[in-house]
Amino acid sequence: MKRVDPTLAWRAALTVVSGAAVATTGWSLYEVARHYQAPQPVAGAAVAVFDGAAYACLRLASEASAAGRSAAGARLATLAMAAVSVYLNRFHADLIGGGTAAALLFAVPTLALLAVSELAWAGPRAAARAARGEAPYRLPAFGGWAWLLAPRRAGAAVRERALAHIEAGGQPPAAPPAPRSATAALRDHFAGMDPADAIRIAHDAQPDMPPADLAALLRTYGVNVDAVQVALVLGGRPAEVTVDRPPADDADDAHHDAPQVGALPPVTKAQAIIDAAAHLGTGATAAEIVRRVERINRIVTDDRYVRTVLSRDRRARGADSAEGIGQGGGGYA
Repeated sequence: MKRVDPTLAWRAALTVVSGAAVATTGWSLYEVARHYQAPQPVAGAAVAVFDGAAYACLRLASEASAAGRSAAGARLATLAMAAVSVYLNRFHADLIGGGTAAALLFAVPTLALLAVSELAWAGPRAAARAARGEAPYRLPAFGGWAWLLAPRRAGAAVRERALAHIEAGGQPPAAPPAPRSATAALRDHFAGMDPADAIRIAHDAQPDMPPADLAALLRTYGVNVDAVQVALVLGGRPAEVTVDRPPADDADDAHHDAPQVGALPPVTKAQAIIDAAAHLGTGATAAEIVRRVERINRIVTDDRYVRTVLSRDRRARGADSAEGIGQGGGGYA
């Protein structure tokens, strides 16, 4: 079975509707003209003047909308011609005593033809506006329950969207900008910067990088420099060395200044006594040694222990006697 082209079928249907509408409404207008004793050619012309002009104005309105022009004048002319035609159809119904039913029979075909034509041309108009980047206003589809349960809120939402569409000039909302990468943002930043400043910033970030590699790195960020320019900019900068030292009064961390020298071992009580005796001399008493050890080494001892340590020290050094110790007036008394 051969498939029927939808476009041809639509045109055929529209032709049938148009012919029926023109025949019905045209006959009514023809009879009104004959009622006023107009010649037959003039009565026939009346049909073309009213319905034909309304149809032509509607077509002109669609073409103006598709071309981006204002269609207000053509649409107003269409409404005016259609209104006069409907009035004459109603007058014809009164002439023959047909009442409201006859008035609807004579007038509705013209209105139906205009409505079908308007809807048929709405698609091409919308496509033409979309090609120009315009977005016609569309009522939001809230659904019947929304209008039934919250008519005021739904009406307010429709009004707000209409106002936003009018303020935007019928243009679709702008798409959000695509996210920029960090490299692109830095490229824009360094592109407007003084090349010398960009070289110094890159050198601070990569102090060990040679000038050729540093120039290649800067070119990736939009700073067009070469190795010679990088070397010229960095050549006048003295080398900077940063040394962190502890505070001068920080005695606990003093050994960190010279890690190659080991810390001295702590002094024992016996060694402190021997050092004090050597410093004070052989004439010093045990009490004087006790006081010096406590003052210098912060070690508490007594006279008896002092004598014992000194006696052991003399024996270790090969002393033959311990004369004078413990006798009044002698050493270490």
